Amino acid sequence: MNNEVKSAARVLDLLELFSVEQGPLSVTEVARKLDLPKSSMQGLLTTLAGRGYLEREGSAYVLPPELRGVGYVGGLRARLVSRAEPILLRMARESKESAFIGVLTDSGIQYLAKALSPQEVRYDASLLEVRPVYCTSIGLAILSHLDADASDRILNRSTLEKITPKTITSRNAINRTLELSRRSGFAEVRDANVLGASGIAAPIFGVRGEVLGALSIGAPTSRYERARNRMAEIVTSEARALSKLFAARAESE
Repeated sequence: MNNEVKSAARVLDLLELFSVEQGPLSVTEVARKLDLPKSSMQGLLTTLAGRGYLEREGSAYVLPPELRGVGYVGGLRARLVSRAEPILLRMARESKESAFIGVLTDSGIQYLAKALSPQEVRYDASLLEVRPVYCTSIGLAILSHLDADASDRILNRSTLEKITPKTITSRNAINRTLELSRRSGFAEVRDANVLGASGIAAPIFGVRGEVLGALSIGAPTSRYERARNRMAEIVTSEARALSKLFAARAESE
């Protein structure tokens, strides 16, 4: 039985939408993304802005700075983690490498959960550290499926520094990498953020096609090179499965 109160669900849908968007949204854009009447959205947006949960930017709305990238909208992230945990364990078991789920914040890429490789020598990463967008596989996987304006805004505010000798900092080269990721369905980095570590990631989509985050597999570069094709199969298959799970749950709610 569905016990949701429709008006409350719409408010939460709005807040979760703004938590994953990288810029202001007009009333028309919100109505289109949520597939709801524009008249209904206008009243809800005005109310949320009046209570301080959103800010006005001209005729558009955006989360206030203090609520961006800090996990404010917990429902979406909680659902991502709970639904991803068994998938991460399966990815680590099948690939014998470490698996992660991450999201884009205003500060960079934040890992939400992980399942570590059973091997003694393995790639690991803290869930507390924020990572660059432009030289991580999760960052590139997410960037490649944002619209061009949103992607440009993120790269414009990023300091494209060379973290390792393999870090790509040229905007033209990054754009080529993003185009390749869009075509292939996954993004990969080799020694670009951590020397000796490589990774591959695929985006997770919501029911409206918005990018919620990405799944990744990270490994010592020597092992990554040998098993790269198999890792690509695993991460893209599991990201599709998680995206379908979100769509199926949304239809039943």
